[in-house]
Amino acid sequence: ELAPSNRAGCKDAVCKKAGEKIKKGEMRLGVWVEFQDRGSWTWRHWGCVSGEQVTNMQSKIGKGSDGEYQWDMLDGWEELEDHPDIIAKVQRVIKQGHIDPEDFNGVSVY
Repeated sequence: ELAPSNRAGCKDAVCKKAGEKIKKGEMRLGVWVEFQDRGSWTWRHWGCVSGEQVTNMQSKIGKGSDGEYQWDMLDGWEELEDHPDIIAKVQRVIKQGHIDPEDFNGVSVY
């Protein structure tokens, strides 16, 4: 989703240590985390999403009988309908299995 405010902190280790916030309007990835009998969203800058997280998204949404990913299984997918550029980016990233190099904020391990 696009961040609605400047309040959420990025949970990536480097950003978290630096106290980095996700700016309003920036693309971010949310993960629902449950603990005890409660739950909460944790957020990362889009560029801080790991390849492992993208692989987990691939597995979670799965492919339909047509061989295409089931995009509507992504929470908040419908909220992106006014942002075809963002939709295309998310689809490309999930298909390729990693964040686009120009968006990546982390350290390359290759």
